[in-house]
Amino acid sequence: MDSSLLNQLKGYVTPDVISQAGGILGESESGITNSISAAIPTLLSGFVNKSNDSGFMSSVMNLVTETQNSGNVLLNLPPLLNGGKASDIGSKLLDLLFGGKQSSVTDLIANAGGIKSSSAGSLLSMAGAMILAYFGKSGMSSSAVTNLLSSERNNIFGALPAGLGSLLGFSDNYRDEARYAASPVQNDDSGGGFPKWLLALLLVGGGILLLYMLTKGCNKEKVEENVETVTDSVKVNMDSLGDDIKDAATEVKDAAVSLGEFLKIKLANGVELNAPELGIENQLVKWIEDKTKVVDKTTWFNFDRLLFDTGKATLQPESQEQLKNIAEILKAYPAVEIKLGGYTDNVGDPAANLKLSDERAKSVMAELVKLGIPAARMAAEGYGEQHPVASNDTEEGRAQNRRISIRVTKK
Repeated sequence: MDSSLLNQLKGYVTPDVISQAGGILGESESGITNSISAAIPTLLSGFVNKSNDSGFMSSVMNLVTETQNSGNVLLNLPPLLNGGKASDIGSKLLDLLFGGKQSSVTDLIANAGGIKSSSAGSLLSMAGAMILAYFGKSGMSSSAVTNLLSSERNNIFGALPAGLGSLLGFSDNYRDEARYAASPVQNDDSGGGFPKWLLALLLVGGGILLLYMLTKGCNKEKVEENVETVTDSVKVNMDSLGDDIKDAATEVKDAAVSLGEFLKIKLANGVELNAPELGIENQLVKWIEDKTKVVDKTTWFNFDRLLFDTGKATLQPESQEQLKNIAEILKAYPAVEIKLGGYTDNVGDPAANLKLSDERAKSVMAELVKLGIPAARMAAEGYGEQHPVASNDTEEGRAQNRRISIRVTKK
């Protein structure tokens, strides 16, 4: 069992809770899932930011006691969305954590899930009450809570939605925001990091320095031997340099979004996929297998590991793992038909954006056809800068808007 605070809290938000929450709030399950995934670390980051304030922690522990007196909150989360004492306690916590910035935080969570701000506010209150109930259930003292939050700090900040650090004014602690500058589903740029040319220069310079040290006090034959050794060493390291940088770039891209731990997803035909807990594969399979889910025009699932060349519809090799997973899902459920939607941010010419989004959606469809999925089971369309899921005023928001999504059109 995963002992991290984030995953233990997420464990209380079961598929049944998500389904009920979606029904109560009138939102899609994917929207609820994405919003909760953003809300929990957001709330915890507020705790981390103020946990050294004894007055704040005293108020928190009072709320913990109030929550304990409100029944078994952890097993009755959806009713909190309709109001009540525990929900009010959650609202009090939001005021303690965020003060006058509460409205901006709520909007950020709404953008992260593509849901209404009112729904995001209700989910934040529910999640706040859940966290308080968890602390109460664990029987932790104020100091124990502070220590726990301190030990989980990196995990919490690593899971935050883009832009939250600057919004709340603790950017010095907000180390992982750069992870979200890449699109969650298709990063157009892999820049950043230590320049390759500079690494190469340092490597060669190091080789020359080593050569100089070796030549001192050596005879001619020894010098020639050392020259050959150093030259070979520099060549080998130069040859491997590109691979090392590629590996580093891949790790950065893989860490672009917190999608949970990778797990084995067993399909109806017995095939097992390796995919993250909160990735599109797991969401899509659960939705397809849930007989209560009906086809509509609003439930979309976002790819989270697709990469395109900058300004082009050419898929990068790193995209193949997720494309193969989606193909396996469609093979396991042969009655399912899908539509692929392509989206961009609002930078540049709208007509060009529309064309690019359409080409990218059709490029994904073409790859799925190559992987054995009949074209008759799929459709693809680009929507350009329409239907944004985040603000285009920030790079993080624009990155989220550049995406490819799937909608099931037949089960």
